[in-house]
Amino acid sequence: MARLPITTLQRRAARRAPRALIAACSGLLVACSAAPPTAPSPPGGTAAPNVTAAPVASATAAPAVTKRFVIAPEVIIDTDLLTTHDLYVNPGALIEVNGTLHMFPNSFSKWPGRMRVPHLTSTDGIEWTLDTKAEVLDTDSDGLFPMADPGIDVSTGFVTDDGTWELLFQNVSTGNAWKVYRMTAPGPAGPWTVAPQPVIDVGTGGTFDAAGVQWPSVVRIGNRWAAYYAGVSGAGRGTGKMGVAFSADGVTWTKQPEPVLQATESWELRAVDRPRVVLTPDGLVMLYTGLDLNARGLATSTDGLTWTKVPGPSIEQKDFPLQGGAWDSALRYTDGSLEYFLEIGNTTTKIYRATLAWP
Repeated sequence: MARLPITTLQRRAARRAPRALIAACSGLLVACSAAPPTAPSPPGGTAAPNVTAAPVASATAAPAVTKRFVIAPEVIIDTDLLTTHDLYVNPGALIEVNGTLHMFPNSFSKWPGRMRVPHLTSTDGIEWTLDTKAEVLDTDSDGLFPMADPGIDVSTGFVTDDGTWELLFQNVSTGNAWKVYRMTAPGPAGPWTVAPQPVIDVGTGGTFDAAGVQWPSVVRIGNRWAAYYAGVSGAGRGTGKMGVAFSADGVTWTKQPEPVLQATESWELRAVDRPRVVLTPDGLVMLYTGLDLNARGLATSTDGLTWTKVPGPSIEQKDFPLQGGAWDSALRYTDGSLEYFLEIGNTTTKIYRATLAWP
């Protein structure tokens, strides 16, 4: 396993200061081989993009920002709702099934350290209910998460064609490269089975993700799942580029060898991180961060590999409803709008809801 130098740990700890956290991951990655077979359109009549083009990162032109999110001041989710009463919470995985939203948030008080993951439901994205009958995933459970080093972070999820619920998470290691793992259940309430081996591993020496794969975000493209992730090639988040992997079954994932998005804008500070990707009637939309997690930008794609950036950023710290930093997130498209669930805070964090009419 590739080692992360101590400078990486120090940088991560600093980014969470003063709450003494290192950056956490979220999302799902997928694998692909060559061009996929023709697939039916996904539910709702949205045309599925064809993944056939070679990966190319598109630079943006200079026009001013035209699209910005509005963050509502009301707290959507806190750890009192979860009954964990931890200091911090982030959205973890967000899955929509038959008009019901299912969230699997990460609840924690120390980073890295013990992580608990309950199950929430909502019909409107605003009012959330704790599923008191669901299994609460807990890294303190004996033997459940052997890869926790010492923690994990659930990042994304989906339901496979056979009805299996799947969550992707990264191990949060203080000494080794982060990798993406999976857990499965027959339904959202569990019971969950954790696979001990990573499903998305680091790349070989010299590749853009040789030092870590993290923050996956899974979206359906045709008849396959695509997992977008941040790949790290060296010490610290400053080497981050976006990669993608594809899978037909959610079990076996194949990575594209080259990144699909990398930093080209001044606000990104030479790195991109934490992708969140959704399918809209006009194609794919990605919301992502630069090196500064308080700045977030948009990119669009019609094939899943070639991405064009919307001049940004589309969210900045001045947009936050309170003082503090932004951390992890989840993204949804619904009824002509992008809906973004964002962890904001400092000594404690809570989840807020941001919206943007799209397109």
